[in-house]
Amino acid sequence: MNNEVKDLIKQKLDIVDIISEYITLIPAGANYKALSPFRNEKSPSFIVSPELQIYKDFGGDKAGDIFQFIMDIEGVDFREALQILSEKSGIPLTGESSKQSYHENNKKVLMSILEDSARIYHTILSHKTYGDKARMYLYERGLTDELITLFTIGFAPQGYQTLTKKLITKYRPEDIEATGMSIRGKENHIYDRFRGRIMIPIQNILGKVVGFTGRILPEYDDGQMGKYVNSPQTITYDKSKVLFGLAQAKSAIKKQKRVILVEGQMDVIMSHKAGVPEVVAVSGTALTEYHITLLLRYTTQFILAFDNDSAGIAACLRAASLITQKGGVVQVIHISQGKDAADLVRENPELWKQSIDKAEHFIEYYLHHIIATISPEDIPAKNKALKQLLQWIQVINDPIAKNHYIKKLADLLHMPEKDIYSKMEVAESSADISAHIKSSDSPGIKLQKHIIAYLLYKPENHDILILDQSLFTQPILRELFIKIRDYCVKHSSKKLSLSECKHFVSEEEYAILEDLLLPIFYQIEEMHPSEEQTQQTIQENIQLLTTHYQSSVRKALLKKLKEAKQVGDKDTVQDILRKYKSFTNNNT
Repeated sequence: MNNEVKDLIKQKLDIVDIISEYITLIPAGANYKALSPFRNEKSPSFIVSPELQIYKDFGGDKAGDIFQFIMDIEGVDFREALQILSEKSGIPLTGESSKQSYHENNKKVLMSILEDSARIYHTILSHKTYGDKARMYLYERGLTDELITLFTIGFAPQGYQTLTKKLITKYRPEDIEATGMSIRGKENHIYDRFRGRIMIPIQNILGKVVGFTGRILPEYDDGQMGKYVNSPQTITYDKSKVLFGLAQAKSAIKKQKRVILVEGQMDVIMSHKAGVPEVVAVSGTALTEYHITLLLRYTTQFILAFDNDSAGIAACLRAASLITQKGGVVQVIHISQGKDAADLVRENPELWKQSIDKAEHFIEYYLHHIIATISPEDIPAKNKALKQLLQWIQVINDPIAKNHYIKKLADLLHMPEKDIYSKMEVAESSADISAHIKSSDSPGIKLQKHIIAYLLYKPENHDILILDQSLFTQPILRELFIKIRDYCVKHSSKKLSLSECKHFVSEEEYAILEDLLLPIFYQIEEMHPSEEQTQQTIQENIQLLTTHYQSSVRKALLKKLKEAKQVGDKDTVQDILRKYKSFTNNNT
């Protein structure tokens, strides 16, 4: 896929029109504003620029063009966003190999077969006669007609070709077979894979059917077949990348700022009945890194509600560790007596809500549950538990939280804290603090960004154009300043937009301009400063940056001087003193 199609789509589609499909935009001068679709807020801080064809969430960390917006709002990757916008614009995706093109076209056919299959099964379930027994079973399980419709639940009768006969009039047998909806028999005939089963469609993040789970109706269960049968792996269905219920839950996940992970599809469906829609389930596999990355687009808060048997506890431990390593915060719901979310909702929806409210941080939860099974005299078991728990504690980024759980672990194991610290295999909290500081902008860096933003706003400003580039201490900001300054001098620009900069800066540099400088640039425009105010602000920023730079250089020289004196290096001491004197004389 080349960039020509992407550029054509951006030329055809206006970002204001695209974003307006999701939220209400209000004119604000040359721009538009709105309440952020990614956060709960009372005052609009979400800005869309028609001129730059970009958006920025000033209260959050999201910004970009129409492709990035679709990726953020729909939780899809770039390829999927490209497909969505290609369909909206009417511009076909070109530049693919014939093999890729065939693959994509064939995938569309298979998706169409799956959508038709879901519709056929749902129609059968809704039929007064053919779906009666299946509907009664679902009602007994606590489902309602609204839930059946929301998840497009259907029924596959016992007949061998109920679905196949309907599909064969529209699709090729090999395509039907490729979806996993049919199986080829000995005489080369195809017949239905799912028979006598409640059919639950598995949808991708956009709500498109990619596969099914079939639950055997009790009257057809002879003990010889599996209670649940899932679609096989196909080009449309990769169970390691699909989360059941995400299409229905994604808006609620954003709104509630949390996602609840359960084990079964019925748990997801029944949670909706209890008024808790921010729930998803994996489909026939363990939680994967892809699943976690996908959910992190919506929230960092994960609540796990897995079974309390040994397999469920092991799965929960593994999931909690993966989530924590990727930056998520994990809590765990404890449901006793072998029950699950669906059981609690059937018994009383409030019980499920109460269990969620009582969720514990995952380390606290497992400290109690693991330690409770170990006797004080069982030293090997203690050491094994300690090793496991330390591995999880080590991935916590917050040093205060890490220290808290080390202390709690020491109390529960009746061990001195120093013994636990001695077993830690990673650097202590100073490394975390250092990393946090590095990730934050220093006052000097903030000033450098402000001045580059003012150069964009006033490209002809002489005071900025003559600045010494050494004042820009971060290499990428220095390169940005040099390139923008040289462009302004060469073209005598009176006004410079970010879109113009795209022609002479690298992609990485443009990302800095778009994501980091746009908020500053917008704030300048929002203030509508007079020429006098603008010039005064520019001079103040330059003076602050110069003072900050001089102070930094002096501190660095004094530090080197101290180090040289400590080792008795007289030559270096004299050299640094000369540099310090020269620098001080030239900057006073």
